[in-house]
Amino acid sequence: MATVLVIGATGKQGGAVAELLLNHGHDVRAYVRSPESPSALALSTSGIRLFAGDLADPQALAGAAQGVDAIFGLSVPFGSGGKDEEVAQGRRLVDAAARAGAHLVYSSVRGADRLVKSNIDHADSKQLVEAYLRNKEVSATVLGPVYFMENVFNIGFSRLGDGVLANPLSAGKPLDQVTVRDIAGLAVHAIEHPDRFVGERIDVVSDRVTGEQAAKILSDVLGREIPYHQLPLDQVRQWAGDEITDMFQRFEENTDFLDVDGLHARYPDVAWHSYADWARTVDWDVVLRSRTTAR
Repeated sequence: MATVLVIGATGKQGGAVAELLLNHGHDVRAYVRSPESPSALALSTSGIRLFAGDLADPQALAGAAQGVDAIFGLSVPFGSGGKDEEVAQGRRLVDAAARAGAHLVYSSVRGADRLVKSNIDHADSKQLVEAYLRNKEVSATVLGPVYFMENVFNIGFSRLGDGVLANPLSAGKPLDQVTVRDIAGLAVHAIEHPDRFVGERIDVVSDRVTGEQAAKILSDVLGREIPYHQLPLDQVRQWAGDEITDMFQRFEENTDFLDVDGLHARYPDVAWHSYADWARTVDWDVVLRSRTTAR
């Protein structure tokens, strides 16, 4: 049994990791901003120990990390401090792992090990964090997730509440996607086998689907027709700003896809999910009553 600190345990990625660690019998700590929030109290009820603080507080973070074997963490984009704030968060996380002598599993983004800037802030910030990590004496594994399947839960954007699946990509454009369930599966596997994963950097993908295919799968799972609707980029720019619009434009132009089958064959102990597998795990009634995004 390992003692593991999970950053972002009230979010989707961290929550999936914390749940799986608990299911595997590990001693789980959650680093949370608001211990009295309903999501934090639910973690406590499940047997997870809460430590209060955020990634802007290195002393609280060091206290939460003291004595742990491993840390799962991520930096948070789109904050009020922008790219610089996220870079500072990631560096504090690396420093905390180094001081604690813990194995860090850092969830980054696909391609953030490249030296050329993408000019997408939430990717370039993680590129800077990874560069900082490479220059520190710390046991670490970096995961590079692609686009989240759970982003469809933002029903204000995906318009599932209106009975359609909306996205800026053309209907037949393939998109590499990942579920937080598979990020958790690989993260926990790395935590449980640190000797095999120290120094590894793994871009993580669950499945590759087009918008039309995703809409067909959701139609089958929800039991009603969900047509695909392509959002005009000008409209996306008004709603979500330049950074998100530019990201989708890159996706539309992308021809560099990951080797889905090769990745899954390399890590057979992870219970990988196709888009259809994942869709069948979701409580869609709850989703359609909410407006959440993956993190």
